[in-house]
Amino acid sequence: MLQSKWLVAGLLSAVLGAFSVQASAQAKVKLRLGHVTSAAAIAGQGGKAFADTVRRLSNGEIEIELFPNGQLGGELEMLSQVRLGTLDIAMNGSGIVAAIEPTFSITELPYIWKNRDSAWKVLTGPTGTRILGTLESKGIKGLSWGVWDFRGFLMNGTDINQPANMKGKKIRVIENALYVRTVQAFGGNPVPMAWPEVYTALQQRTIDGVDTNYHGMADSKLFEVAKSLAITDHIFTATVYVMNMKRFASLSPAHQDAVLKAARAAGETMRAGAAKANEDAIALMEKNGVKLIRPERAPFESAVAGVHKYFSTMVGADLLKEVIDAQR
Repeated sequence: MLQSKWLVAGLLSAVLGAFSVQASAQAKVKLRLGHVTSAAAIAGQGGKAFADTVRRLSNGEIEIELFPNGQLGGELEMLSQVRLGTLDIAMNGSGIVAAIEPTFSITELPYIWKNRDSAWKVLTGPTGTRILGTLESKGIKGLSWGVWDFRGFLMNGTDINQPANMKGKKIRVIENALYVRTVQAFGGNPVPMAWPEVYTALQQRTIDGVDTNYHGMADSKLFEVAKSLAITDHIFTATVYVMNMKRFASLSPAHQDAVLKAARAAGETMRAGAAKANEDAIALMEKNGVKLIRPERAPFESAVAGVHKYFSTMVGADLLKEVIDAQR
């Protein structure tokens, strides 16, 4: 009789153990995260930090599969995929996110930021949190900010010393009205174009130059096909980690907390490396025969006064004032 009891207890323990293993397996969450740059680039480093941190915080219950190099499409495509729910998470430039929520263009307003630290302070403070929250009505959870840092113009056959040098030049910009207006204000002819198409367009001279961050230029080896770099620092590019809202809501509170903390860690990782990465990229391009030009800021800053006015009428002068006041 005692032997039978031990047998039943053993069988029950085995069944419960198997059920526990099965439940644990069912509890594992797998998420996909896409971005357009290489795994070695700033965005790639951020993505790895996201995956490593969320795995640690969730005790291995959340796994993130990374898709770098635009494997899932350009930034606008991935943003659409996140909104539709066919992609869980994407890291996009803030100016791309502005395609569905214009408020995000505030981060890209030319010459609005005093410096890198001022930008990060505002974005990770109450103003930045409020801006992230505007995405929820669009079916997207804004998880955190990241950084690509300052931008310049890499040109094929044209030296940019002043805005007049850009007159009529075809300049690739992201698919964002603010970027279009900025290049127009400088006298250029903006050409909205997805990032994966830029190298070939420069090579075939269907565009004369590209507006992007310096690390992105080097990461995609654009210096192979364009040899004049104007270090204008005209726009500071923030990035945003976005997640499908329904997918986020489907997670347990503990898993939601882990994802949010991991996203912030990813943003901090990007921020920590962005300035040096851009400085290293400029040095690398110079080493590869790119001519460096450091134009005076004043003529460029004066040229974009109308862009600031346009933005203030688009989303409200109060937000513009809030960002400027927060930097004092």
